[in-house]
Amino acid sequence: MAPTFQTCIHLIFLGTTLFSTAPIHRRFVQASSPSIQALVAPITKDTETSLYTLSLSRKQYLLDLSGPLLWSPCSAAHPTVPCSSGECAAASGAPKFHNRRCTCTARPANPVTGERAFGDLTRIDIATNATDGKTPTAEVTVHGLLSSCAPESLLRSFPSSATGDAGLGRGRVSLPTQLFSKLSLKRQFAICLPSTAAAPGVAFFGNGPYGLMPPTPFDASAILSYTRLVKNPRNPSAYSIRLRGIAVNQEAVRLPPGALDRGGGVTLDTALPYTVLRRDVYRPFVEAFARATALIPRVPSARPFEVCFNSSALGFTRVGYAVAPVDLMTTTKARGGGGGNWTVFGSNSLAQVAPDTACLAFVDGGWAAPSAVAVGGFQMENNLLLFDEAASRLGFSGTLLFTRTTCANFNFSGN
Repeated sequence: MAPTFQTCIHLIFLGTTLFSTAPIHRRFVQASSPSIQALVAPITKDTETSLYTLSLSRKQYLLDLSGPLLWSPCSAAHPTVPCSSGECAAASGAPKFHNRRCTCTARPANPVTGERAFGDLTRIDIATNATDGKTPTAEVTVHGLLSSCAPESLLRSFPSSATGDAGLGRGRVSLPTQLFSKLSLKRQFAICLPSTAAAPGVAFFGNGPYGLMPPTPFDASAILSYTRLVKNPRNPSAYSIRLRGIAVNQEAVRLPPGALDRGGGVTLDTALPYTVLRRDVYRPFVEAFARATALIPRVPSARPFEVCFNSSALGFTRVGYAVAPVDLMTTTKARGGGGGNWTVFGSNSLAQVAPDTACLAFVDGGWAAPSAVAVGGFQMENNLLLFDEAASRLGFSGTLLFTRTTCANFNFSGN
């Protein structure tokens, strides 16, 4: 039986939002207003780590797409959860006895280093904003979200601004799952990762539209293609898809039979700065890309990348450097239509590592890599990704640069 969560929500319709000091002129809304359809929160790129944080309650949490739960260091006085509760079972918690009381402990994990710890399961309040898909409309505080305490040391290798981990995975107590339950939101969320630290990207929880601005406002969900989300037995909280192949410059890469299905298959992971390929997938892919770009002058490798170019010799287009496109060839159509390839152009395939050096931003994960392909954050930047749990499908826009917009173009100011 699914756990039941007590719901307490505060709505404050203000002249400012959580994300901006600029005034927003709105009318006050009566208590009988329609229920919240979606929440919105900014995503920031950290220059030093190339990871991303999600802003909640004016704090920064690591954006952890595969994480099963929220966690952060707790104060000495924090609420606990009984070990016999449904919430404890949902969090796969373990009992802890103290003064004849049995409370629940969880196992928070650092997705960057792989470290794990024990911490009390607790409850926290999260503040963010409701949205109509175009701007923030009201400050929302959701009370009593389940979270795990964690030692400060578990924040190692996170962006320096991060105070915890926002697990967005498929777990029963992940952040999206709890928000869906508490606010009766449609069971889907979208992320749009920014490519720089200069302006934030955006996360939506709940129904669309998912509006982006210049040159003209449009609903980015209208341009999505879809493929099916599949279960990953090695990592049940991960979002996984199936690929029928990879192509470079529209020519299929010759991979060993079944290579993309073995192990953890194909996952999406924002705790990886760049896409990581298992060795039997990486070598044929890199060799195919090297052949397709053989006429472009090379420069020495720059770790962790192998194939690097003299960027002054590269042409430039609206979608980044003019190099051979990479197609992630998705499989059967998901419910609701769609299908097709997720095409990666130069803006998401080549990383600028020095003023005159750009490198193929795919990393050799070795033979022990947990997934054949783990799509990292760089390849997701300026792409809208919709995780539709209700229909068990992934929506992907491809690069938004074709539509002359970016993930940094949500109107957080409300002006």
